[in-house]
Amino acid sequence: MDIVEQVSRQGAASAREISRATGIPESSLSYLLTTLVSRDWLSPASDRTYSIGPALSRLAVGNPPDITQRRLAMMRAIARATAETASLFIRRGSDVEVLDVEASSHALRFTPQKGMRVPLHSFASGKALLAALPQDLLEEYLATVPRARFTPYTLVDEQSLRDDLKRTRDRGYALSREEHTIGVMGIGVALDSQHSLSVGIPSPRFDHMTERRISDEIKRVLEQMGATA
Repeated sequence: MDIVEQVSRQGAASAREISRATGIPESSLSYLLTTLVSRDWLSPASDRTYSIGPALSRLAVGNPPDITQRRLAMMRAIARATAETASLFIRRGSDVEVLDVEASSHALRFTPQKGMRVPLHSFASGKALLAALPQDLLEEYLATVPRARFTPYTLVDEQSLRDDLKRTRDRGYALSREEHTIGVMGIGVALDSQHSLSVGIPSPRFDHMTERRISDEIKRVLEQMGATA
């Protein structure tokens, strides 16, 4: 509440300015800011300042955030927590479509365009949805949907894809290793039967430790916001 009141009085402020005004150490402030952004109490700007978010006005008139607003808030919170590009997807038949994107601040980044559609089997977000399918629907997909090869790493063989989906279910997230675009790695989670979130990471920044860190951050944000992946 101190943070929200300070930004309301001061206007747009950086983390350092908020820290100095409230006496909250910057090391403690980062998680608080992530939570406030994820709940729409604060809105982040490209210059790394924060202003009052739409939650305050919704509260004043008694309107809770709808499910779309919550999913977008999750996407933004994951992007800030991981410092990589996060995207929200919806399933369209055998494809996934990009609904919205929060771009990384890194110069080297992968940023899909809103409205872009790609086959389920080639993106981490799509494979997360495939792994969440009931068995009968998964069998129907594998038997009827052709799978195009986009790179040498695209999983088009049925058994290879089955094995990958099993690993996805076991670890709780899908992993795409340059399977749609060379140089791009992806970590994805299903939000429900139709929607998923993923983080895209350029391969030069990706290793086992990065995979672990980003998957942990995704899990933390979803748990913090009351979502299950």
